[in-house]
Amino acid sequence: MKKQKKCYIYTRVSTSMQVEGYSLDAQKDKLKKYADYQEMSIVGEYSDEGKSGKSVEGRPRFKQMLSDIENGKDDVDYVLVFKLSRFGRNAADVLSSLQKMQDYGVNLICVEDGIDSSKDVGKLMISVLSAVAEIERENILVQTMEGRRQKAREGRWNGGFAPYGYQLVNGELIIAEDEAEIIRIIYDKFVNTTMGMAAIAAFLNNSGYKKKLRQNNTIEGFSTSFVKGVLDNPIYCGKLAFGRRKNEKIPGTRNEYHIVKQKDYLLSDGVHEAIISEEMWNQAHRKRQETGVLQVKTHSLEHEHILSGIIKCPVCGSGMYGNVNRKKHPDGGYYKDYFYYAC
Repeated sequence: MKKQKKCYIYTRVSTSMQVEGYSLDAQKDKLKKYADYQEMSIVGEYSDEGKSGKSVEGRPRFKQMLSDIENGKDDVDYVLVFKLSRFGRNAADVLSSLQKMQDYGVNLICVEDGIDSSKDVGKLMISVLSAVAEIERENILVQTMEGRRQKAREGRWNGGFAPYGYQLVNGELIIAEDEAEIIRIIYDKFVNTTMGMAAIAAFLNNSGYKKKLRQNNTIEGFSTSFVKGVLDNPIYCGKLAFGRRKNEKIPGTRNEYHIVKQKDYLLSDGVHEAIISEEMWNQAHRKRQETGVLQVKTHSLEHEHILSGIIKCPVCGSGMYGNVNRKKHPDGGYYKDYFYYAC
């Protein structure tokens, strides 16, 4: 009697909103019908919802499937996917994952593409189509970013949560007066007094002002980082910035990226109403440039605040950063430095 082949099925969607035919249910239905037609036994189902195919990292169920294959958990013969793009959109990762599977005697079948890696032509087709899928992913990214850039040129909000001081109504930024009061106080104190960002945060907290909690502001109380974010955002004077941060590839890595601040970025007149005047924004911006210069370390060169940004304030929940208490001696020297952390 012929031994029945065993298989896993893997499905993936990059977002919760997928075109008809690519939804998780549609993929599973197609794969189950194929397995039934081929008289295969499905012994495991793996699915990653809302995950990008650009890398294996960030796809926990895919990694679990590979681990189960390596451990011989179910002694499977095949992994079934709807299309190769569901398996991955990075050529190097696709071929690496496939090689790892084949090392344990497991092959890949892409049902819609008609590809079987156990056939001579199968792996060649996978090499070609995975490279095409990677190029397609890059093209989609470029088109998406250009669409967002065009919206920014037109001064329209690009999506995501509204910044503090505004609310989103039908995709447009509308001033939220209960929050806008805080924005005006922050700019007034920073421009018209000698108070710095930490002092302004302390003033708000000590004066009984309450920060309205929302999806992108879940920490109670006002922190220095919150005040800094407000002062550095031109949205409040009626402008709309795009491209201030960019996700750049880390040199020497394959699929590792980090956020890098950009010196040059698009700044357009927004269609939304400003909370502060452009003159006040310019005053605050100039002061930030004057006072926000990184100082070269000249004392206690051997000391590092290794917990900066890691430990959190038990009161406001924001990150705590290293500070030093340094006093000058009457003879012109300095007393011993005392180090501490503050939010």
